[in-house]
Amino acid sequence: MNILQLSFLFVILHAAFISAAQTFPNIEAESIQNKKLNLPSDLNGKKSIVFLAFTKEAEQMLDNWYEPVYTMFIDESGFNAMAYDCHVKLIMMFTGVGQAAADGIIKKIKANVDESFNDYLLFYQGEFKDQMKALELDKKNDAYVFVLDENGSIIFKDSGRYSESKLEKIADLVEL
Repeated sequence: MNILQLSFLFVILHAAFISAAQTFPNIEAESIQNKKLNLPSDLNGKKSIVFLAFTKEAEQMLDNWYEPVYTMFIDESGFNAMAYDCHVKLIMMFTGVGQAAADGIIKKIKANVDESFNDYLLFYQGEFKDQMKALELDKKNDAYVFVLDENGSIIFKDSGRYSESKLEKIADLVEL
């Protein structure tokens, strides 16, 4: 295969990947300040890192993500502030039977959350079964992370605990 054929094959494969890209489902979430945010449309044309947690176990799984994600993508005083310009959102998902306890849990979280998380923490209440199936989210106790491009298409998806290799992949995708 010569270089021209190889280039043509790359263009075809890239076009197939782009057309097969899955758009993140529309979610109307609420912020700590009770403002409605529609994802992915309200993410203002920036790449975004979106975490989903459906259960207390999933939220605990995200604990190890907080510090490295803050340091890498949010802290504007560090060197990384010049390398990354992306949204970071953690969405606490209250679906199914979890909706019954949502208001009380959200009230407690809002009363105890550090103000520095106001722009990053969101709450969703409602059905999500069809979206979970479409996104192939099969374990509610897992934490999920997505990287969305400027148009809301999913360019990376993973689940589980933090790892340095996962953070490096995410950083490569949102780097300026």
